[in-house]
Amino acid sequence: MNKLATILMIILFANTSLSQNNNYSKLWSDVENFEVEGLPKSALKVLEKIETIAKAENNAPQLIKIMLFKSKFMLTLEEDAQLNIINAFRAEIKVSQAPTKNVLENILATLYWQYFQQNRWKFYNRTKTNEKVDTVDFRTWDLETLFEEVHTHYKNSLDNGLILQQTSLENFDVIIDKQKDSRIYRPTLFDFLAHNALIFYKHQESKITRPAYKFSIDDAAYLSPANEYARLKIKSKDTLSLELNAIKLYQDLIKFHLKDKAPYALADANIERLDFVKQHATFKAKDSVYIAALEAEIEKHNKHEVSTLYAFKLASILKTQGISYKAETNAEVRWKIKKAIAICDAAISKSSILIGHFFCDTKNIRTQPRNKRI
Repeated sequence: MNKLATILMIILFANTSLSQNNNYSKLWSDVENFEVEGLPKSALKVLEKIETIAKAENNAPQLIKIMLFKSKFMLTLEEDAQLNIINAFRAEIKVSQAPTKNVLENILATLYWQYFQQNRWKFYNRTKTNEKVDTVDFRTWDLETLFEEVHTHYKNSLDNGLILQQTSLENFDVIIDKQKDSRIYRPTLFDFLAHNALIFYKHQESKITRPAYKFSIDDAAYLSPANEYARLKIKSKDTLSLELNAIKLYQDLIKFHLKDKAPYALADANIERLDFVKQHATFKAKDSVYIAALEAEIEKHNKHEVSTLYAFKLASILKTQGISYKAETNAEVRWKIKKAIAICDAAISKSSILIGHFFCDTKNIRTQPRNKRI
């Protein structure tokens, strides 16, 4: 039970300190106070009042927030809370419409995924079965069955993509703990749900059985410029491959944001794509292809501060190469470190703001020991 409590704390986007409609703010404050005092039954009574108002107003974000909080309190009050929480989301999905349905599908997939992470050892000790032992109780499933279910619900959460792309994330502020300047990177509900799904698809699970036609990132075209990558035909019979689904989802994000006036969301998705491909690529000289891709994007966006995001990545890999044991000579080390510092200094002078979580720390680069194995 404590493990699923952790899961729900991870997935619980709701932030009761956010400003809200006057109909809700006082009631949510009461819920928060009862929770702090360890009075879940009292909190649930207040949630019922909020639910009455939200249903009358057809306020989907508030109703989702209510479900999330109810789930937390169920953990302390019900013996089979884990199963009941999952079933509650499954039931609500059946009667919901987009985009609310998409959010619920995404949450359900994340609940399954986080449950696996908390109980990995149980799944490792189970033999794969041809059919689900119990079609309802996910706690009895084998590893591959659970992964297929997670994939299905993440995929479902991204259906009706046009609606999601046209839905501002502001509509769901009540269930999102927003970070400063994060909206320029996640402007729509599609961005939010897609990036949440990517957390799963970027995971590598060695215990999953691989088919003979296993997909692999074996072509340098996966590191092509964003506009070319958006047109790349990506096909494989290995439709359940996590890597395949990750690079296709990055392609969807890049296609969507190529038309943006401000390239922040595009750069964020594109940099993640380049990093992911570089990490898992099986083709030769992937480092040099990756560096060339970063240099091309820096040149393309050279008049916009977003180029500093790519510059940070370029400086980072040069720094890593410079201090790694693979550097052949001290002259080569000095050249790579010097170039990394120059790139950072140029990026900092160009950028008027610190963009997201990217920032070139030139002091850190300068003080790294040379010729040290890392």
